[in-house]
Amino acid sequence: MDPECESRDSVEAEWGFQARAATQWDDRSRGSATTWVPPIMGALVDAARNSALGQFYPFTSHARLCFSTGRRHWLGEGDVLPVCIALLPGGSYSVAHKHDPADLLLETTSADEAVATAVTALQEYLQAYGPDRGWAVCGGARPANGHPLTTGDPSCVGHPDGGSVGR
Repeated sequence: MDPECESRDSVEAEWGFQARAATQWDDRSRGSATTWVPPIMGALVDAARNSALGQFYPFTSHARLCFSTGRRHWLGEGDVLPVCIALLPGGSYSVAHKHDPADLLLETTSADEAVATAVTALQEYLQAYGPDRGWAVCGGARPANGHPLTTGDPSCVGHPDGGSVGR
C-alpha cells in the first residue's frame, strides 16, 4: 500500500490530506481557463473540519465535499452520509441530499453557512432515520469505540434520549 494512504487511517489525517489537496486545487484553479470550479474548496474544508462534520471521513467527488463513517466506504468500510456540499460556478456552494442533488437545501457564498446547513440536515436525518439503522452521532469527543456513530450515548443525535450533532 502507498505510504501516503497508510498514514491516512485516522479521521484527523484524512482531514489534513483534504486540506492540503484543497489548497493545491484552489491555487491551480485561480485564474485558470481550463476549469469551471472556483477556488473555494479550502474555505469549505476548513469550515467543515472545524464543525460537527469533522468527526467523519471527508472525500471529494465531482466538485462536492462528502462525508463517510469509514475511510474506504467504497469497500463497504463505512457509510456515506446523506448530505454533500457542492462547489458551483461563480464561487458559491450548494447543500443537497446526496441521493437527490435536485433536493437543494441551500445555495450560498458562505462556507460556514453551507456547513451549518449540512450539519442541521444531518441532524434531522439522524433523528428521523438513525434509530432504524442503529445510528447516533455523538457530540464532543469521539466515543470510546472510536466510531462517530454509536447507539449507547444519550448525548448523541438519534439516541432515544436526544442530543445534537456537535463538536
